Amino acid sequence: MRNTLCAAVASLAFSTALIATASSADQQIVRVSLIDMTALAGPGAELGPGMMGQGPGRSGQGMGQGMGQGMGQGMGQGMRQGMRQGAGPETIGSATGLGMMGGMSVRTNVASVKAGKVTFDVSNLSRSIPHEMIVVLAENPNAPLPYDDSAGQIPEKQVNMLGETHEMAPNAEKTITFDLKPGNYLLICNVPGHYAAGMWTPFTVTQ
Repeated sequence: MRNTLCAAVASLAFSTALIATASSADQQIVRVSLIDMTALAGPGAELGPGMMGQGPGRSGQGMGQGMGQGMGQGMGQGMRQGMRQGAGPETIGSATGLGMMGGMSVRTNVASVKAGKVTFDVSNLSRSIPHEMIVVLAENPNAPLPYDDSAGQIPEKQVNMLGETHEMAPNAEKTITFDLKPGNYLLICNVPGHYAAGMWTPFTVTQ
């Protein structure tokens, strides 16, 4: 009787471990880094008075304005030209001299995952600027998203937005989980000026 009970307990424990392992395997984790010049420059680096504001002690405000609203206006013309020519985000990024290798970017540790439950582990690596990550379903990831020049933003009601982290403070981390179907997606930051400055990346979900 005792041997039978021990065997039953061992079997239950083994089954529970298998379930936990399967559940863990089903949970896909994608690490996302939100990057700007302050993150790329590293601690103690100076980016110059034009980017950092009017003087010492104003780096956070200066960067927020210079790379936020300023880029929204400064990149607007390049975005307009790219969209009029039917260019996708990659072409627009190149036309503005920024894009993935420019001052701002969204980077992931993987470019695609299988359909199912996906958790995005998002880190804002900036030392002074708030960023966010929005998941957008895009039928054609190379087609331009609608863009409001005056606001320097994507009109969120005009795209198929699945969810977002909302604005994250510098050095903040956040996780969001979605049940994603196969398709093409874009991960973007829609803080004014940031999408135009290169904060987007395509992301694919396969069968």
